[in-house]
Amino acid sequence: MEITLEKVDLVIERTGVTYAEAKHALEVSNGDVLEAIIYIESIKEADAEANSKMKSESIDEFKAWLKELINKGNVTRIKISKDSKVIVDVPVNAGIAAGVIAIILPPVLAFALIAAVVTKITVEITMADGSVEVVNKYISKAVDDIKDVATDVADKVKNKVDEVKKDKFSKDEYKVYKKSTVNTSEENDNSFTYTVNFDDEE
Repeated sequence: MEITLEKVDLVIERTGVTYAEAKHALEVSNGDVLEAIIYIESIKEADAEANSKMKSESIDEFKAWLKELINKGNVTRIKISKDSKVIVDVPVNAGIAAGVIAIILPPVLAFALIAAVVTKITVEITMADGSVEVVNKYISKAVDDIKDVATDVADKVKNKVDEVKKDKFSKDEYKVYKKSTVNTSEENDNSFTYTVNFDDEE
């Protein structure tokens, strides 16, 4: 049988595949539209089974993997993408694993919620020596755990921020200098006074 553009369009309309895939399916089925549609559906089912058999991680396992990776200290940037769209691109500094994870997890969790069962993400890890390691991860949806994970991460970030505030802004580290109360002519030359009047417009 002859393969026509109308047949290709029918296969695309019913299955949502590309022109090349529709043409290939029609070639395999000798131009029979119904057989081409059945062929494409069987391929999609086989792909779905293969994806379900792949190892997937829970959100907690992914979080633990990220923490371990960051705590090693030789990572300078983490970039996470899904379907070639960048979700997160974060520079990493040593000692702020909780903060980096707090930035990374919410977009990943959003994609895990949207996905049916498993979300495939690509993690690009830039090492200190400039090399880039690409890791494909399959994150399984854990709807019941997402709220707990988000709360846990938020608490850890809050604690980390509190620690940094205490460390950086301790009274021993900074000295307070009092401004002199004597006005010099130089200070008077550099100070200006002005008044702004705002009229009510109706």
